[in-house]
Amino acid sequence: MKSKFFLHLSAALLLVAPAARSADDSAPKNGRQHDTELPQISIIDKLLGIEASLNTTLKRSSEEQWAKDYETLYESYERDGRLQAIPGNGSKEVTNALILGIKASDAVLALKARNVEGLNQAAEQIQQLAIKLGASTKELNKADTVKRYANASRWLDAFMALGFLQRDVLSYLKENPEKKPQAVLVIIGGWLQGGRCVTHVIDQHYNPEVSNILREPRLVELMNKNVQELPPAILADPVVAKIAKLLPEIKTKVNVGLHEPVKQEDVKWLYQTFNDLVLEIAPEGAKVPAEGAAPASGSSAPSAPGKATPAKSAAGKTQ
Repeated sequence: MKSKFFLHLSAALLLVAPAARSADDSAPKNGRQHDTELPQISIIDKLLGIEASLNTTLKRSSEEQWAKDYETLYESYERDGRLQAIPGNGSKEVTNALILGIKASDAVLALKARNVEGLNQAAEQIQQLAIKLGASTKELNKADTVKRYANASRWLDAFMALGFLQRDVLSYLKENPEKKPQAVLVIIGGWLQGGRCVTHVIDQHYNPEVSNILREPRLVELMNKNVQELPPAILADPVVAKIAKLLPEIKTKVNVGLHEPVKQEDVKWLYQTFNDLVLEIAPEGAKVPAEGAAPASGSSAPSAPGKATPAKSAAGKTQ
């Protein structure tokens, strides 16, 4: 049963996020150039890689066992994407786009945690933020589908619907020239939040094999290219300017050989960098790690002083 589920989940990944897995493939053949458009990225491929690497170490053999770990991760890292809780209260397009991406990663964590309330809230907040970016009912009809499947505990269907929701929103943004910069920001927001969570888990259970999951120099290079091509007004945004400045250094940290590890000190640096950026973008949320260290696995995650206001998580307590 477990292997069948993973087979379906892997197939779903190929369907909803096909470009994410190829960003660091070898050079194109026959003189073809890599596509310069930033692909849809999902945290799910990194999570599946972590599970495969740590199943034996952590004695995990089922989705249900992993769900408890994901619930702890979700409660510690989930951000509040309600319009009244974000900087500008929904009036800043740059912030709205980045937080929409953050909530897309939150939704995947909630789904992996089997957290119905958390997934419903994430879908609702994605919907609200997308409307602020100009999306219509046509692009957002999968949001209600996600909630319906979650309420029925149809997790694979909910995962598929979530992927299609993200795809539809990004397609709308990319197909409208004036909205393309927002698509880049949505993707970056999801990547930062996903990176924040993944680097925490890898740091807590560090080994060479699991650290290699972070290897993605070509993806970061592509991301940097897309950021540098953003309109000057968006590049002038303080958070975007900070991201643009940090991307070259992030690339050096993850630019390792095909089977080489990312050093643990670099994993820690990546974690702190992602954490600081996400808390600056979305300061309100669940309990978050203190500055300077990722929380111990299975422990409560204290708030970062001066950075975020703790809020009660969907489950009401940290596991």
